[in-house]
Amino acid sequence: MSPEVAPDQEPAPPPPMPFAVRLWFVWAFALLAITGILLPRIIEFVDFSQKAPFSLLGLFMMFELAALLFGITVAMQRKRIAHRFAIGIAILAAPILAGLPPILLDFPPEATAGWQALFVPVGLVISVVLIVGLLRPGSRAYFSED
Repeated sequence: MSPEVAPDQEPAPPPPMPFAVRLWFVWAFALLAITGILLPRIIEFVDFSQKAPFSLLGLFMMFELAALLFGITVAMQRKRIAHRFAIGIAILAAPILAGLPPILLDFPPEATAGWQALFVPVGLVISVVLIVGLLRPGSRAYFSED
């Protein structure tokens, strides 16, 4: 029993989920959906040769998928480590939005340049908003479980 709770009192309810954490969950589940939709193309994509058993893109995406699933899991449990994972996942906005679709969907060079010119700033804005929100004291305090 914790020392701050008297035996005849119930523990205080946990604080409500801050808006930045809710926004991060929306981004994390959207990223999970995007990864799931693009997974068949990622598996087919080989950027070395037909003899290579793996691709750098495939390795990046499998790392991203593992980090995303673990991050969502620990964030739902409000573990302290989830705060670091949330910040790390928030950084992925620009590379995912700007880099993956042109590679996986075989955009021509002109379309790739236009896509990246549009989505690099969008990804940076998403990352900055999420990181600033997650660094606020209320968001940090939300991830309080050991």
